[in-house]
Amino acid sequence: MPLPLHVLYIDDDEVALVTAQLQLMRDGIQAETTAYPLEGISILASQDIDLVVIDVMMPAIDGLDFVRLMRSLDLHHPVVFLTSADIVEIKDEIYGLGALGVLSKSERKGRLSERLRALYKSASPQLSLGSTVSAF
Repeated sequence: MPLPLHVLYIDDDEVALVTAQLQLMRDGIQAETTAYPLEGISILASQDIDLVVIDVMMPAIDGLDFVRLMRSLDLHHPVVFLTSADIVEIKDEIYGLGALGVLSKSERKGRLSERLRALYKSASPQLSLGSTVSAF
């Protein structure tokens, strides 16, 4: 039986949000979605979220700033970043924020649920220790 997850998915691309939410729900993952990072903070504060999935590059608040804001508010949910860009330059910063991994938007199609479950499962025993797991 697959690991049950409740995911918060944040992306400024609303088509990507709907597509991801449908895919996750089809695969038995409960998904809250928003195109607005500050709304994401409200969701984290009011719901039992297991995992945050967030786009690295967004217009108002990017994914890195969102995670910094989460941490400053003592919200220590595990995070997986999504990107369509080359993240070599910010890889250290991403993992320095405690990310479980980074998924390419181009490769996630059809595999998103599988990859999120694998990252979460492999990190679950270590989450309280603040460890990270690479998805590269």
